[in-house]
Amino acid sequence: MKLRIAAALAASICASGCVSQSEMALANNVYKIDVDAQGLISMAMAKGQIQQRVAESTLAKGYTHYIIQAAGTQNSTIYAGHTPVYGNTTVNVFGNTAYANTTYTGGQPINIPTSQTSVIVTMFKAPNVPAGAIDAARALAASKPKKKKAPIS
Repeated sequence: MKLRIAAALAASICASGCVSQSEMALANNVYKIDVDAQGLISMAMAKGQIQQRVAESTLAKGYTHYIIQAAGTQNSTIYAGHTPVYGNTTVNVFGNTAYANTTYTGGQPINIPTSQTSVIVTMFKAPNVPAGAIDAARALAASKPKKKKAPIS
């Protein structure tokens, strides 16, 4: 029972996590946006939010369009400890002799998956918008979840 609880706790640690974002100006209209995530759920969320984050940043800085110049993701794991170790000893007595057998369970490593994504983006505003630039307002609207309309009765 205790091993099941420990395994469930380890699984929840690996699945949950957090997402952090940072931004650095490289030039007047060039920025590096970093998104770091820990845990399976957070990693999935971060991948879906990077385009949204770039579009929000573009609009917040007074630009209307952007081009992603470079992007990269690095995945790894962090060792967070190990599951508890339990021992179980059984003793069999035959006459004046006792035979003991001990089995150990647990001790598996707990590794938390991590992801670091960096995007370098160049931002533009009219009239200097090059062909192929992404409209930040449209990209932001497309990244937001659509609300389902209630059926008409």
